[in-house]
Amino acid sequence: MPKAKIVAPQEGARLQALDLRTLGRPTHLLPLFARALRQELDDFLERELNRRYHAGFRIDALRQQLPAGDELRWQWHALGEWQLGSHFDRGLLLGILDYRFGARAAAADDALPAETETERRLGRTLAERLLPRLARAIRQLGSAPQPDAGAPEFMGFPAQAAWQLEVDLSDGGARLGTLRLRLNATAFDSLLQNLSGQRPRLLGTSDCANFAERLRIRLDARLLEQELPLGAVLDLRPGSVLPVSMQPRAEVCAQRSPLFNAQVVERQGKLCLAGFADIE
Repeated sequence: MPKAKIVAPQEGARLQALDLRTLGRPTHLLPLFARALRQELDDFLERELNRRYHAGFRIDALRQQLPAGDELRWQWHALGEWQLGSHFDRGLLLGILDYRFGARAAAADDALPAETETERRLGRTLAERLLPRLARAIRQLGSAPQPDAGAPEFMGFPAQAAWQLEVDLSDGGARLGTLRLRLNATAFDSLLQNLSGQRPRLLGTSDCANFAERLRIRLDARLLEQELPLGAVLDLRPGSVLPVSMQPRAEVCAQRSPLFNAQVVERQGKLCLAGFADIE
């Protein structure tokens, strides 16, 4: 047997200590959750802030960690059995308020004015719109569809946090502040349970299974087809507009050969295909 290595105290101080609360749990799959949450946050910033105020809010970094003690004023909301907390840096709230009142958002300053009731109301409003997206990012990792828990309900008392996320936000090139989110033990357990279903499964040893994994077929969707007389084509100029109507179903082709019919739907501002049916 190999002998155990004795680490000097100076080297041991730089090593990360194991947390017993994470042992045996799929914490190595948490980057999958970070990716899903980042998509939800990007869509939230685009719909709720950037389009409304013609701003440039974006995510600079997203970190996950065990919660530590602090003196921040957290807001907690209940979504079903889950309890989710949120905290917005004042620089971030003031930057959003600048847009609301027609001013230009500026970077956070050390000499900030006293906190106002308007800031507290804005923080609660943003949390009520943002926390359902956090819950959706957790639920969509599950293997089976899970219903939404409805609107968040404000809690007048703090909850015990089990996991924390920190999101650094900026507007253009100016860093505004950090958005912090927390999950209680029930929500964090649901997250880890959904992540456990995302573990990669071992492929079978049969040649058929390996061939199915290696096979790749490119599919093209034909959303609509428009016929024009030759005279109308010759009259086309740069900037001409063709009146067309989107069909409820589209053809899905492989090398120009129709294979399926699919329903055209919209999800988060993007056109998607759903409800595939074979073409007989």
